[in-house]
Amino acid sequence: MVSPVDLLRRLVATDSRSPGALARPVAPDTITEETLCALIEEWLGELGFVCERQYPAPHRPQLLAQRCPYPGRPTLAFSAHFDTVGTEGMTVPPFAGELRDGRLYGRGACDTKGSHTAMLLALARLCQDPLPLNLMFIGTCAEESGVEGAPLLGLGDTPPDAVIIGEPTGNRLVTGHKGYLWMELAVHGRAAHGSTPEAGDNAIYRMAEVIQWLRHLAETELGQKRRADFTPQTLAVTVVAGGNKVNIIPDQCRIQTDIRLFPGTDTAAFVRDLIARIKAEIGQTVEVLSLHGGNGFGAIPNSPLWRAMAAALAAAGRDTAATTVNYCSDAGAFAGFGIDTVIFGPGDIRQAHGPTEFLELAELEAAIPLLTATAHAFAEADTPRSPYA
Repeated sequence: MVSPVDLLRRLVATDSRSPGALARPVAPDTITEETLCALIEEWLGELGFVCERQYPAPHRPQLLAQRCPYPGRPTLAFSAHFDTVGTEGMTVPPFAGELRDGRLYGRGACDTKGSHTAMLLALARLCQDPLPLNLMFIGTCAEESGVEGAPLLGLGDTPPDAVIIGEPTGNRLVTGHKGYLWMELAVHGRAAHGSTPEAGDNAIYRMAEVIQWLRHLAETELGQKRRADFTPQTLAVTVVAGGNKVNIIPDQCRIQTDIRLFPGTDTAAFVRDLIARIKAEIGQTVEVLSLHGGNGFGAIPNSPLWRAMAAALAAAGRDTAATTVNYCSDAGAFAGFGIDTVIFGPGDIRQAHGPTEFLELAELEAAIPLLTATAHAFAEADTPRSPYA
């Protein structure tokens, strides 16, 4: 059996940088998730999994792999996304898998090829056990461009009863995260010569009022609203663009916003209310140019998978307390399918996307038996089959 370090190095060396949104056309020679998908598909095929690729967009694969020898028994899935962010600004070789001080460095080592490694090796162990449990692996694409791939999965007539989403949680049990909402907003004014600003209507000044209003909203009612186990909701203006030339009064200005909301928030209603309030309270008409969001996630309290993972953590003498995280993941999509879902994996989210991304190898080594033990606890609980199966 390959070692965890060797497998992680192989995965990190396999470039799977995201080419962007699924709607963005990619040439056949563009780097996508395809090579990593093929590598993992080969690995699982050798373990006896039946593999199916799904393509929500050309050259952007998702993988559904099943090993289901026990009809009528529950199915546990492991899932992690194939894509990574880019390598711009990295100060370590992104694909070399350098080893230093008990860490492996490289793009994706933490987010989330460490989870891939732990899951693949756990599945290899589970395939050797006489465990009455069906197994599944689901690899997704386009997670880094806004959790685009997972909602488009076709799970067929027998979706898994439970799924563990691989993300860097420090091997903690994570049972919730906020949803996200990305918006591009525009205001319009009237162009004029720069020497006669009074003849125009400066759209940047108009947008400045909108930005100040949004900042106040973020710092007061949005940020001060509390919900147990979650950090406050956030709203940040992250991009500003306006004007065409130094001597022309700008007739348009655009901003982009990153908003993080509690699970269960009606985002359509939130946006309608936001635009209406901007008009009513500061008199500015705002156009929504684009809107993209991902579901928040809240696990089913004390679900069979939650209990199984807590039992595995307890048996290993680790903290069993569930926690929530600020970042978004595929978990919201799987929970939306009605599947018992938790998030778990080695690594620290503070290393994800960073210039020196790395994974602590001790965490990787610990994650493998924890995943294996969770599967055993889930099977031994005699979990009833999902009503969706």
